[in-house]
Amino acid sequence: MTIKFIDAAKYFKGTKEQIEAFEYLQKNTPPHVVEEFAKLYRKQPEVKLLISKKQLAYVWGLSEKTISDSVINDLNNCLNLFKINTQSRMRHFISQISHESGGGKWMKELASGDAYEGRRDIGNTQRGDGRKYKGAGFIQLTGRANYSSFSKYMNDPRIMDGVDYVATKYPATSGGFWWHNNNMNALCDKNPTVEEVTRKVNGGYRGLEDRKKYYRRCLSVI
Repeated sequence: MTIKFIDAAKYFKGTKEQIEAFEYLQKNTPPHVVEEFAKLYRKQPEVKLLISKKQLAYVWGLSEKTISDSVINDLNNCLNLFKINTQSRMRHFISQISHESGGGKWMKELASGDAYEGRRDIGNTQRGDGRKYKGAGFIQLTGRANYSSFSKYMNDPRIMDGVDYVATKYPATSGGFWWHNNNMNALCDKNPTVEEVTRKVNGGYRGLEDRKKYYRRCLSVI
């Protein structure tokens, strides 16, 4: 019976027999085939650039040099993944994450997270969950339950490592996950005011003038 390698990888359980089979395959595969396989396997999908460092630097009032490749890449991955790809959607999303992150300065909650300890309403059922799953990313994903949902959506178990991993790897995408789950694109397609979007994001109007400031900047470059 012919075995498809993709199926062998899919159903790999780490049994002794499976490990022996993969070791046999490794040993008997020519080096040039292994090398080409590695290149194809690690190749990243091309992501359409929707916002540049120059544009984001203007919105945040920073030098382009201060914005890392990882941040701009994650932002563009986020915009593509969650279809935040029209002027209205991008302007509102970027102005909101700009306020929430202090213009890109904060990628995780400044507080310790102790206030979330024992909060079963956000899934914090284990000791240490408050600190481990405190707010991460530009819109501050919070709580074990939300981290778990995000982990499943992204198919990345390392998200459950906690706040530092999410803040570093997915500062924008974690915010885009919230944006997607709350149907914010549909709201943006109605040409809403900053007040209307802020109300949905914040539950009120905290920081409204600052959000408006970032939105005005977005109007100039997006």
